[in-house]
Amino acid sequence: MRANLHVGWPRRVGGARTRDRVRLRWVAAVLSLANATVYGLIGAGALRVVQGAPGEGPSLVVFGALAGGAFLLGAVLLMRFDHRVLWWIGAAFQVFAIVTYFNVAPQRVPPFEIWGLSLKAAQLVLLALLLVLSLTRAGSPGSGDDR
Repeated sequence: MRANLHVGWPRRVGGARTRDRVRLRWVAAVLSLANATVYGLIGAGALRVVQGAPGEGPSLVVFGALAGGAFLLGAVLLMRFDHRVLWWIGAAFQVFAIVTYFNVAPQRVPPFEIWGLSLKAAQLVLLALLLVLSLTRAGSPGSGDDR
């Protein structure tokens, strides 16, 4: 809150619009943390997404660590910053992850499984939130804060 220079009374800066953006960012951060958790569990082997005996096929440790780390970083950025460029980059990352999943799926057994489809559903919602954040102005109306 800032003080009104003319009267000295406190006044709100930002209002409902700023609170709504913060809520959107936190919802997106929670989705990103959920994705990071699932990818981490896949990498740790706690969730099986492909058939085969242990040791057969590619190791998912590196995949889970990289994907989980990227989503964890996304959650931290969502909680800490409100910058359009970050949200465009995040949206592009979501598109890449979704398209890659559907391009690689036919080469796996099974091609689609509940964890992968659940992740993609969460990533579609996250993509929508990132697009809303990137297409709307940050800050309050007239503040000039349109990062």
